[in-house]
Amino acid sequence: MAHFLVEYAELGHAAAREEKRGEHIAYRKGLGSAMALAGPLLDDDGMPTGSVVILAADDEAGAEELALADPYIAAGVLELVSVRRYRIAAMKPPESA
Repeated sequence: MAHFLVEYAELGHAAAREEKRGEHIAYRKGLGSAMALAGPLLDDDGMPTGSVVILAADDEAGAEELALADPYIAAGVLELVSVRRYRIAAMKPPESA
């Protein structure tokens, strides 16, 4: 199984973002061990401009299929920008705030 870095762009639909947030989070949690990492890309004001996810999949097509199945895609909240093969070389858990 390989890892893929998936990048999404925010499309600026705040109402749809809020409406589909629960489904989006449930989808990503439902990926289980196939999702190594996920989080928003933020602007200088802390507002989301996109998202990055690292997914495990058999191939790029499988990773793209998982990426496009996110409810935020169908709702027009996010747009898929790229899916690139990625190798996790080191991992350190975030420090507690």
